[in-house]
Amino acid sequence: MSDLKYERSGHVPVIDMNKSDEELSVEFYEALTTVGFACICNSGIWELAQDYGRKTHSFFHLPLEEKKKYSKPNSYDCHYGWLANGRVQLEETAPAPDYKEVFHTNRITEGDRTLAPPIIDSEESRKLRAKFEEQASRILYLLGVAMKLKDPYQMVKAHSFTEKKNPSNQSVVWYPKVDKSLLVPGQLRCGEHTDFGSITLLYSDAPGLQVMNRELGEYVDAGFIEGGIYVNIGDMLQMWSGDVLIATKHRVLLPEAKFLDKERVSVAFFGHADDEALLETLDGSNKYPPITARQYLRRRFSATYGTEQ
Repeated sequence: MSDLKYERSGHVPVIDMNKSDEELSVEFYEALTTVGFACICNSGIWELAQDYGRKTHSFFHLPLEEKKKYSKPNSYDCHYGWLANGRVQLEETAPAPDYKEVFHTNRITEGDRTLAPPIIDSEESRKLRAKFEEQASRILYLLGVAMKLKDPYQMVKAHSFTEKKNPSNQSVVWYPKVDKSLLVPGQLRCGEHTDFGSITLLYSDAPGLQVMNRELGEYVDAGFIEGGIYVNIGDMLQMWSGDVLIATKHRVLLPEAKFLDKERVSVAFFGHADDEALLETLDGSNKYPPITARQYLRRRFSATYGTEQ
């Protein structure tokens, strides 16, 4: 897809990763300090994610009792496992939980068949994760350049993605066909939320993502480009940057009536700082008191998943 030309897709700016670091640092800074989202192309992620996402459908069609073998425990220290439809409610005031299933994996699940089945933890999934990690690290570096940090690799060094001490996860999000008889008025596939961590990279196989337009105070379609991967800032990095970088609310709507019988799959990489990384405002303003990444994430996971403290 490197020969295609990409332009702005709706509200979210599109960034071509084939550009120079100098150009990219400016474009990412502009996008992630205003919109809070970008759509990257020529990242090497999309084809890998498409192939992997298609293969994971078979897991979500397994009998309920089979999927329950991999259920995610209620513990902060467990960043992996299957979450049933109705287990996640990202919007606290929503009338019902999100209409989706999720399977989180991380470095701990690799090769352990008691934690993840081979269709989820596969050679394809590891290749995809490596590419997600590569691009996430590159973007963190580019933001460090744009923010004129003394060490532009400061944020990169706090994200040891390849180490088990890092809680980042790769998640398959499966949106099943919608049974209207089970819906609650106002229910969404994924409720309004901001992400917890530093940086998220997201593949989706269909439109549906909406992003809050901060100027208008209303939701707009994120746009959909074949080959595009969404990138957004999480609350942890907004706080760490002293509110320079913006974590923007987003959601996934139910499809139009004629598409209710269509499944949808996304694969997300949720990049978090290392547990013991001390988050002190990068600009030295002390706008927020120092806190470790572990302390910060425990609070957020507990509110969303009912995780034990």
